[in-house]
Amino acid sequence: MSGPEAPSPGLRQVLRHGRPRGALQPTTRGGRVSGRKPAAVAPTSTSPAPRLEIDLVKLAANTRALAGCCRAAGLELHAVTKVLRGDPAVARAFLAGGAAGLADSRLSNLRRLQALRGVGAGGTADRRVPFLLLREPSPADAPAAVALSDGVLCASLEVAESLARATGPDRPYEVLLTVDFGDLREGFLPEEVPDAAVQFEERMARAAGRSDPSRRAHVAGLAANMACFSGVVPTPEHLEHLLTLARETGERLGRLLRVSAGNTAVLPLLVRGERLPDGLHDLRVGEGIVLGRDSLRREPLPGCHLDAVTFWARIIEIRKKPSAPVGELAEDAFGRRPVFVDRGLRLRAVVAAGRQDIVPEGLKPLAGGIEVVGATSDHLVLDIEDYPGRLSVGEEVGFLVNYACLLQASTSPDVVKVHVGDVRE
Repeated sequence: MSGPEAPSPGLRQVLRHGRPRGALQPTTRGGRVSGRKPAAVAPTSTSPAPRLEIDLVKLAANTRALAGCCRAAGLELHAVTKVLRGDPAVARAFLAGGAAGLADSRLSNLRRLQALRGVGAGGTADRRVPFLLLREPSPADAPAAVALSDGVLCASLEVAESLARATGPDRPYEVLLTVDFGDLREGFLPEEVPDAAVQFEERMARAAGRSDPSRRAHVAGLAANMACFSGVVPTPEHLEHLLTLARETGERLGRLLRVSAGNTAVLPLLVRGERLPDGLHDLRVGEGIVLGRDSLRREPLPGCHLDAVTFWARIIEIRKKPSAPVGELAEDAFGRRPVFVDRGLRLRAVVAAGRQDIVPEGLKPLAGGIEVVGATSDHLVLDIEDYPGRLSVGEEVGFLVNYACLLQASTSPDVVKVHVGDVRE
């Protein structure tokens, strides 16, 4: 199965690396990953399982590396908390690593983070943490959005009017118009933006009953989002176009506009040293921090740990079995027709986790000699024939996860979330 990059075959230990010094360098070589555990298989224990182990120190280090990369290009890094469901401990690690703000798509996640709004942002104690809502709310949720965030990405006039009605006279609220450069999710087409911004301003002023933009919801900037839905790769030309739109739109509105340049998919441009146009304000980064990889080709990002988050589950059965099914085959429980290669009798382990907890295609065992065969709702099947040691029922197996798998595990109430390490803002 495809999944995150794994340790080289036979690697049974997870290597520890210190914090990068000087120039940004990957903490991965030959596919190895740094880690806390001395081995990729844990003995029988009373630790909760299945679980996500979330290393807060490594998350802070990843944030520090990427925030430094952004600063070198004149950008702020706003950390996206959604894949770990607005976990306050994770958000604190992001802020400790230098994130200038926090962003999330869901109001429920932002609600969990409210205690952090008074914490210093970007490594300074005197700057309030700005909260950005990444998915425009429904009109009915506009009051909650205004209460829980300081701004929103938006392309719906009806939503903007609802936000304007929800803001009080002393409560400015930033609306960043979303621009669609071909990924075909939310957002205005580029040619629509200047006129749409003027219309938004007029309608929000009317809905709020106030013309002063500092005392109501107002158009504060433009934001681009690529590579999430259709996989469109961001380019310097996209960003230059976004800046040009911001200048034209700002002239129409009589103010300078913030330009939020995109998400983790923009980081490869920085890593390659491509010159970005001046005037961009920030990147919104989640996957890059949490998994240490870019979101286009899943390449390791400089200075980042790849194993800040790992998944652990317990073996409940070990048995030698044929590697190909016996009998007539139909669809499996999920409407699929899996294909099996007949490799003869193989030693297999059944692990107490399944598709209700993880996406098996996104798992990569930390230990060499272990392969993911597949999963049903509640059972994960591993081939352990080539594992160089001896595994026993009750032992735990550790895995790297990709984004889809992490999202599923983070959302599952049956996967315990365990924090490792401690950070200070």
